[in-house]
Amino acid sequence: MVNIKLNKELDYEIYKDFWDFKTAGVDFGMTIQKEHPLITLDNHKEYIDKFYSTNQTALNSVCSELQLEVSEKQEVFFDALRNLFEIDFRNKNYTGFLSIFNCNPRFVESKTFQVFYKKDIPHKIEVIFHEIMHFAFFDYCEKNLKYKIKGMDTNSGPLWELSEIFNIIVLNEPKFKSLLGMEEKLFYSDLKEKCEVVKKIWSEEKENLLFFLEKSIDYINSTNLSQ
Repeated sequence: MVNIKLNKELDYEIYKDFWDFKTAGVDFGMTIQKEHPLITLDNHKEYIDKFYSTNQTALNSVCSELQLEVSEKQEVFFDALRNLFEIDFRNKNYTGFLSIFNCNPRFVESKTFQVFYKKDIPHKIEVIFHEIMHFAFFDYCEKNLKYKIKGMDTNSGPLWELSEIFNIIVLNEPKFKSLLGMEEKLFYSDLKEKCEVVKKIWSEEKENLLFFLEKSIDYINSTNLSQ
């Protein structure tokens, strides 16, 4: 199930990892700088300490509000996940940490992720279910597609690209879209062309999830190799 917490120390690491990070058409460093123009590598720890100290009450309130909201919605989400993957993920522990940075990363090994504290509740819920969909996707692939994904990275390359495209497709399916209350949009603009092709594969193969994933990873892998 899903737990929402604060983790100031993780924000230290996120700033150091993302202050100048760009990928697939997204500039995370610029996003951080717009929200926190006075933060630097030299002062980031002191800046984050002061921000948390000054805004502690508000951050605790946001954390409690989000925990209540996700607790009300997660059963329906996990039911939909089970129908999709034929695996029940509700007994796994997922932890979301509020963050003062709008980067929203996830960590596959620990099944943890961050949510930007300023997002409204519907968009925070979208981030939570988006990240848990990633975890379920990687678990399913590890169990059923090990022969295809051996050596592939969950943070870059074909498997990562497919995970992002998969979320766009599946979270816009009626059961998930009605729960989110919004359209799931492609975050990484550089994946747009591949996304359109994989959407076509989905329309043809959606009744056979494993075959869809095999066909899609082969397409993305061959496209990347030819570039």
